[in-house]
Amino acid sequence: EGVDEALRSNIRAYLGASPQNEADAERFILGAPERATRALEAMGYYRATVELEVDRSASPWRGTVQVAPGEPLRYTAVDLRITGPGESDESLARVLQEQRPDTGDVLHHGRYELLKETLQQQARRRGYFDGVFDEAQITIDVSADTAALRLVFATGPRYRFGALRVDGEEQDRALVEQLSPVIEGEPYRDDRLVLLRQRLLRPGYFRGVTVQPLVEERSDGQVPVRVDLLPAAAHSYEVGVGYSTDTRQRVSLVWQSPRLNRWGHSQETSLRWSPVNPEARFTYSIPLDPASNDVLQLVARLEDNEYGDLESNQRELSVRREETAGARVSSIHTRVLDEEWGVFSDSFSANFVLAGATLSQRYRKGSAVDPELGLSQFYSLEGATKAVGSDEDVLRLYGSLTGVYRLGENWRAVARGEIGQLWSSSRRPGKLPPSLAFFAGGDNSIRGYAYQSVGREVSARSLEAEDETSAESLVVGGSRLVTGSLELQRYFGESWRGAVFVDAGDAFTEDFHTNVGVGFGIHYLSPVGALRVELANPVTRDGGAWRVHINIGAEF
Repeated sequence: EGVDEALRSNIRAYLGASPQNEADAERFILGAPERATRALEAMGYYRATVELEVDRSASPWRGTVQVAPGEPLRYTAVDLRITGPGESDESLARVLQEQRPDTGDVLHHGRYELLKETLQQQARRRGYFDGVFDEAQITIDVSADTAALRLVFATGPRYRFGALRVDGEEQDRALVEQLSPVIEGEPYRDDRLVLLRQRLLRPGYFRGVTVQPLVEERSDGQVPVRVDLLPAAAHSYEVGVGYSTDTRQRVSLVWQSPRLNRWGHSQETSLRWSPVNPEARFTYSIPLDPASNDVLQLVARLEDNEYGDLESNQRELSVRREETAGARVSSIHTRVLDEEWGVFSDSFSANFVLAGATLSQRYRKGSAVDPELGLSQFYSLEGATKAVGSDEDVLRLYGSLTGVYRLGENWRAVARGEIGQLWSSSRRPGKLPPSLAFFAGGDNSIRGYAYQSVGREVSARSLEAEDETSAESLVVGGSRLVTGSLELQRYFGESWRGAVFVDAGDAFTEDFHTNVGVGFGIHYLSPVGALRVELANPVTRDGGAWRVHINIGAEF
């Protein structure tokens, strides 16, 4: 008692765990005042008085530490200097600038030790392996409640990269040399080693990579770098199960071969089944420039899918070039699509040769499964023409944005929007492939509406004849898409949060109709992302019933 929360926490840390028997309790009582005093001095309170009162009649005994902290010691002089070749190194100067105490600040031994540790660590990251403190002292005058700090760090020479030492097969050594940003003779930088490790792990050839400087073997101003590689298995298999209200139960089997030959070619074969969209896919990848993660992919795909009231069967062959630069992924592709779809007794087919490009970029701050700040963007452009074998002229644009923002300690906002436009030379609904049309509704669209149940509606008997006399209508998708969502979340502890939301939008061709869904939910923050159980109502649909939406995963 008698101290603020910061001092109280430090005293508790110095006291340690409560004793579990009477003998330990007596020893604890004898040493408690001294430990509490040391805890106070560590935070600059050298003139504190500490008394311990023990109630032995309680069970267990109850001890109360009474503290009168007094006035803390404050800095009257602060002298921090860097000498040697690193004197002009901006990264070292930044450590002093960000962590230096000012005159008038309370003496805090923990922050002083942190400053020394951070400065020495940063020096090692920059290659000053011989750096030492020529002076490191705090002079205190308890009677005057003052302290003076003097810190002089001598960096010594900055080492340069030496030779790379790689244990492994010849093709592994060649790959390391190709990917390495570590150039012998250049000034040492720890971030270059981190980048090398990331580049080596990215293609999937290795299941473990260690990159470390051999500091003890430094000589002649250079430090060698050792690279240890643990090759990945020649083949790996994954089995997965899942569930969402959009696609219902899911089962997947994935077979991967990360390195098929000395050129680093790889393959992935996946079989995924759900009642809505079973799929088989084969991807053969050829690295064009592993250093920039530039990959050429050859893909074959078979898929059955449900779009609104349409059932679609797709066969596709594609060539895709994908480049990854940090959080940005861009691609160009050409794909041949053969699609068949039917509604009741009507059946249709179309063939397209589509060329396009995509761009996605993500920024995230905080946990991957529950980011406190983030923005995800995705854009695609795709087109086809009769001149190169397509049944129709088509141009399709699509874009989506998702943003996350933490509002204080307990609140979080999530916003999402998407927009799309499809131009086609055909005005007949039967000529529009479902996979190219736009639909809305479902877990990640307009909640309260069934998966892809929002879209242009036409008469079942008018799909070929354009006869609008039939009263029976079917959702066949639209040529335009606009949706938006706003969600407010409230945290309850570390693993739970509640949410309220409103979603709106439409997939349409001519007239836009606002479809609105509102609802609430509870989210459990699991290690693989939030498990979301939500109830939503389609408020703009007469007699619309509440729908349950279940999904798992992070926003990004």
